[in-house]
Amino acid sequence: MGRRGYAPLSSNRPRVRLRTIVFPIEHGGWGFLTEPLLLGLGVAPSIGGLALAVMTVATFLLRHPLKMFLRNRHRLDTSPRYRIAGLVALLYASVAGSALAAAVSLSGLEPLIPYVALSPALAVYAVYDLGNEARRILPELAGPAGLAASAPAIALAGGWSWPAAAALWVIMMARSVPSVSYVRARLRLERGERIARGRVWLWHVLAVAAVGALYARALSPFLTVLALVALAGRAGGGLSSHRRQPVRARYIGFTELGFGLGYVIITVAGFRLGF
Repeated sequence: MGRRGYAPLSSNRPRVRLRTIVFPIEHGGWGFLTEPLLLGLGVAPSIGGLALAVMTVATFLLRHPLKMFLRNRHRLDTSPRYRIAGLVALLYASVAGSALAAAVSLSGLEPLIPYVALSPALAVYAVYDLGNEARRILPELAGPAGLAASAPAIALAGGWSWPAAAALWVIMMARSVPSVSYVRARLRLERGERIARGRVWLWHVLAVAAVGALYARALSPFLTVLALVALAGRAGGGLSSHRRQPVRARYIGFTELGFGLGYVIITVAGFRLGF
């Protein structure tokens, strides 16, 4: 009891965890967001490209509080959590809009074409995400495909040609699609379910072949091909019935973040060294 017999007003108020509103909790999403950004900025740095990176990150962060706000707008919910979600969404939208204006001023409209071309993939993901079905195979492939637009966009802002910029998108998809296939199969395996190992292997073989074709046309470094071969080896060990060690889903997610970062670092080094 407080003074004069009254309880403190703050004792019954629920605490709002700002972090759960400001940052989405999804390890795979962060990887698919940052990898093409780091690749683009690593091989074709420019102020216009940096502005595009800020716009991309702000738009990615906008999705989480905006979804929270939209899901509760018809419930007349006036709790601090959802009012703060609306304000955070407005802040992210302002940052994204400002960064977009800066990018256009610095680099023109051409670098925005990859975003426009791949916006249907992001729209597919958004529809499934609003329906709480983002874990299905189609949105799990559409999300990385749309987010990978940042790599060619940043390259265009840095003065790269269209074929070279488009090759960066292929390089990112050669990493993302096999990764999604592997992680889904690995999680099933950890639950004791049967998996189709051949399908996972097929995606890895196609990825190596695609980037190998880019290398033959001098659009990708050879180190990227080697990195994809290493990722195929990781899939073989992770799905092996003899060598696989049982692990938690969180461990698999964090491990894939490490593999993704290593893939980008190796690719950037390959471009820089010409190998």
